[in-house]
Amino acid sequence: MSKFWDLLERSVIVQSALPVMFGGTCVILWLRSLVVPERLWQLTLMCVLFWMGAKVQHQVDRNRTVKGRGATPGRVQE
Repeated sequence: MSKFWDLLERSVIVQSALPVMFGGTCVILWLRSLVVPERLWQLTLMCVLFWMGAKVQHQVDRNRTVKGRGATPGRVQE
């Protein structure tokens, strides 16, 4: 349970839930042959891009903590 609160504190759960909810809504509307509103499509795209960017940043931060390995390939951490 402590892992859940840690992830919630770092907003990983919220970052993951929003793209799934918005994306699911778009898919349901599309499968029902209904028009997906432009604003919903834009919100879905923004949430997914933010989520992917956060994942990349997390990996960069993790790489920086590994001794002797820089965040940029080919560069050694000083």
